[in-house]
Amino acid sequence: VSTPRLQVRDLSKTFAGVTVLDRATMSIAPGEIHALVGQNGSGKSTLIKLISGVYRADPGGEILVDGARVGPPVHPGRLHEEGLSFVHQDLGLVADLSVRENVRVGRHSTRRFTRWIDKARDREAVRQTFEFLGLDIAPEARVAALPPSERVAVAVARALQDREAGSGVIVFDESSRAIPREALPAFYAMIRFLADQGTSVLLVSHNLKEVLAVTDRVTALRNGMVVDAGVPTADLDEAALTRLVLGREGTLDDLVTALPAKVRPGEIELRGVAGGRVRDLTARLRRGEVVGVTGAVDSGLLDVSALLGGARPGEGRIAVDGASLDLARARVADFLGAGVALIPQDRAVQGLALGLTVEENVTAPHLTTRGSAWWTGRRWRHAATDGVLDTFGVQPRKRDAVVATLSGGNQQKVLMGKWLLGGPKLLVLDDPTQAVDVGARAAILEATRKAAQEGTTILLCSAEVEDLAAVCDRVLVLADGVVARELTGPITPEDILTAIFTPVAGGAA
Repeated sequence: VSTPRLQVRDLSKTFAGVTVLDRATMSIAPGEIHALVGQNGSGKSTLIKLISGVYRADPGGEILVDGARVGPPVHPGRLHEEGLSFVHQDLGLVADLSVRENVRVGRHSTRRFTRWIDKARDREAVRQTFEFLGLDIAPEARVAALPPSERVAVAVARALQDREAGSGVIVFDESSRAIPREALPAFYAMIRFLADQGTSVLLVSHNLKEVLAVTDRVTALRNGMVVDAGVPTADLDEAALTRLVLGREGTLDDLVTALPAKVRPGEIELRGVAGGRVRDLTARLRRGEVVGVTGAVDSGLLDVSALLGGARPGEGRIAVDGASLDLARARVADFLGAGVALIPQDRAVQGLALGLTVEENVTAPHLTTRGSAWWTGRRWRHAATDGVLDTFGVQPRKRDAVVATLSGGNQQKVLMGKWLLGGPKLLVLDDPTQAVDVGARAAILEATRKAAQEGTTILLCSAEVEDLAAVCDRVLVLADGVVARELTGPITPEDILTAIFTPVAGGAA
């Protein structure tokens, strides 16, 4: 039996007398892609922080790489040489620096006497790494100018610096969250290539489909304990993996039936909306219904939410109860004034102020309407935030919790609560369940349906066919930038997939 590439034995962590991780054990073989899964609060992040040296484990545990003990205590500055590299959620790249500078940061070659950075040697090291990966990326290109798939490659190249081919472990800590859907196949191909060379990969992910499609084995955490370790993913389906994560069945309820639409007077009309790949989006939406928008990658789906939420300029109009917004001229303030709110896919950059508290995020958009020129009002802010915490089940239930410290699922709950607090007439959701665990996913979809029952029109832009089938009264299917099909309930995921991938007779209009 070969020595495990990475072995974790009985790692525990206690904060203020509370055990958040209890004797966690995991073993990863050379050349294996291993998944680590669990709900928010299960202990995944704690385990990764113990392995990376951010936290110090309680006495008694061990971390070994190729049989050699590396901690605890773990010394972060020595981890790369000891065989451990990390690619975190945001990829950790500096967009304004060159590829070379990002790849070689902390590992620059220097001249013998002056100790100046030897750019030529750095360029050659970067070139050799990309040659190994089978890629042609200019070392002096600015990272900001690269397509998403090449940015991922830069992060991987940095993790491979000064490493023998096929050695070590790379930990991808929710890295796929930062990768657009169209770039994911290239990312998966890259990690499979690394594993084929002998490098071990630990993939921390909320995306159960990703885990089943890409990884060889999976370890599941629940309530701070490993409930199953090293389970072959070939033996699992999504239902079985969900049971591992939740300890129960996790199928989505038919929320359309459980929370039927309460359509109200009033109408929202989309007239000739265009921009990006969208050529002509025209539709009528009733107050209080959930309408899905979906399509293939090149259908225009990726542009819809930004156009309708005011995040990018476009053409056409949105008529909300008779008031008309000209997309070519309207400002974000005009959208908000008309009752149109957007929950973007990139919550960390576009949706939330991560350095502020939950209360500050939830109440900031409503200060002008709920506060006064000289007093923001403490009582209503406390009450409004408590309402969001309770309605969405945000954990921890603390108004003063800094949003950056929350899990992705809880951040998404705060973002939804922030905009639903104002009672928008149209709420545009862009893939709201991306990178959240299965429990948070169900809570977000239920909140979406309840918001519609209270009178908000929901436009859900998503490629997740299960989400669309669970909550939508209607689904608009885009092809070539126009609405090619419209589905009405009851709708199944299979119905949506068929509508997306069946060619339209004569082509889209």
